[in-house]
Amino acid sequence: MRTILFFILLCITPHLATAQEETKYWIFLTDKLDASGKNTQVEEGYLADKAIARRALRGESHFAARFALQDAPVSYVYEADLQEMGVTIEHRSRWLNAVTARLSEDEAAHIAALPYVREIRPVAHLAPDRQPYIPVSPVIPERVSLNCPSSVYGPSCTQLDIVNAIPPLERGINGTGVILGFIDTHFSDGGSGPFSHRSLSPIIDDGRLIEFRDFTNRDSSQPCRSEHSHGMEVASIAVGYHEGRLIGPGYGATIYAAATECAPYERNIEEDNFVAAVEWMESEGVDVITASLGYFDFDGGQRSYTQSDLDGDTGLTTIAMDAAASRGVVPLNSAGNEGPGRQTLSTPADGDSVIAVGAVCPEDIFFSFVCLPLRDHFIAGFSSRGPTADDRIKPDVSAQGFRVSHAERTERYGQGGGTSFSAPMVAGIVTQILQANPSLGPKDVWQVLTSTASQSSTPDNDYGWGVVNADAAIMSAMAVNRSAEAIPVPRHLTVHTPYPNPFQGVVYFTIEAAEPVSRARLMVIDVLGREVGTVYQGPIRAGSMSVQFHGAHLPPGVYVYMLQFDGEMQSGLLSRVGF
Repeated sequence: MRTILFFILLCITPHLATAQEETKYWIFLTDKLDASGKNTQVEEGYLADKAIARRALRGESHFAARFALQDAPVSYVYEADLQEMGVTIEHRSRWLNAVTARLSEDEAAHIAALPYVREIRPVAHLAPDRQPYIPVSPVIPERVSLNCPSSVYGPSCTQLDIVNAIPPLERGINGTGVILGFIDTHFSDGGSGPFSHRSLSPIIDDGRLIEFRDFTNRDSSQPCRSEHSHGMEVASIAVGYHEGRLIGPGYGATIYAAATECAPYERNIEEDNFVAAVEWMESEGVDVITASLGYFDFDGGQRSYTQSDLDGDTGLTTIAMDAAASRGVVPLNSAGNEGPGRQTLSTPADGDSVIAVGAVCPEDIFFSFVCLPLRDHFIAGFSSRGPTADDRIKPDVSAQGFRVSHAERTERYGQGGGTSFSAPMVAGIVTQILQANPSLGPKDVWQVLTSTASQSSTPDNDYGWGVVNADAAIMSAMAVNRSAEAIPVPRHLTVHTPYPNPFQGVVYFTIEAAEPVSRARLMVIDVLGREVGTVYQGPIRAGSMSVQFHGAHLPPGVYVYMLQFDGEMQSGLLSRVGF
């Protein structure tokens, strides 16, 4: 079996542009005026009901007026003028208020001088790999983590165990009801249809692949004939399900997928496809978008992005992902494979709203020149490091990115490496978080991931806030959900942290009241939101009162305790350990 090691998505052959060749440009427009001099309007039906609901639930409502302007289509008056000059428009971006087109040097200079053109900029290409390929054994080891509760997880147990994703999977938290969007190459298995691999076919069988769109063949003169499997491999890590072989943490999620990269050709590896996919997915109501791509270089002879551009505001894919986040979408991206040097990120991993994911190695690595011992983990040497140009820490979190089990062509399974494979693992965990708490916005998801990661109190530019702890993040999300964080903690009634915590049989709660409360209820809730015990129900007198809860009947795990009274609530976390 051939195992592909992805330190990068693709191998790219450099393309040297000459003065006679056409280069693809972004043409940024000054406004969106129509023939009457008014702004264009968002068409009825442009946003799916799911997108409207997600924006209302998780979006930044104070930007609503801005959204209306950004969602409106590009001016058809300016488009018509450009087309009359012989410009063939390839893509339109509402959010960027821009179009893309292939222009000669003379055409570019002429169009840049038009009164309704703000600026033009060459379209970026995927950053080329600077790391050598490292061979990885194609043989999947039979041994799995000692923390694996059953053989159902197969070789994928190790990568799940590193991020502590098995406990929530055992409790049925698998991303059900959450919509996840993948942006990558094609998701095919040796020429068959997308998501047809055995590990992904349950998504097709259940009708959970809502739509796949190919953005690589919009130019009929430059067809993409590749059925590259990188997208399939990435998706299998996040949402695959084949008992005994491969399980992803978000295997119950609903899926949108976009092919924006044509593997063999640099000409189709362009950021405008990426931006188009982000805008489409957001309008369809996707909750989470993950990509394992990075953009830094332009055509030969053109100005590329520089490290100073990695400020979270310059890269066009970064701007698109941040715009999606403001509308309530949680965006994730691989940090990149240009490590171990500082500031080796690419766009859109530099986004302040983008969860950038770095790569660590399995803990049983005894020797590898790829995996370097650094503090509490083995970091993958290729994993890109921060900080950003404006000195923000990146990556945000880390997950296994070396010797990762994934789907392979012809119904096989293999192992590979790269931050391409750590990002989808965290994306699957994000679907688990949103299943446990659908109301969390992108900033909330970032907070629960980073606050529960392995080095949450001492973040750095190697691991970010550390290796993800899925179970702790999900329970933290549950606590946010139950505490109704928009409601301030009341001063006149408080439930203190129970003791002992963790507990085995009996746990004691203290409720303190500044004034009497006629009716209150203190309950214990499991990770699925089910009430599993009532600690106290009735009036609360002024002063302090102690109550006890016999919880020996509960399975070991993490629970939420919640005190409800007078339309308000308080909550916290409670753990039970076995005898």
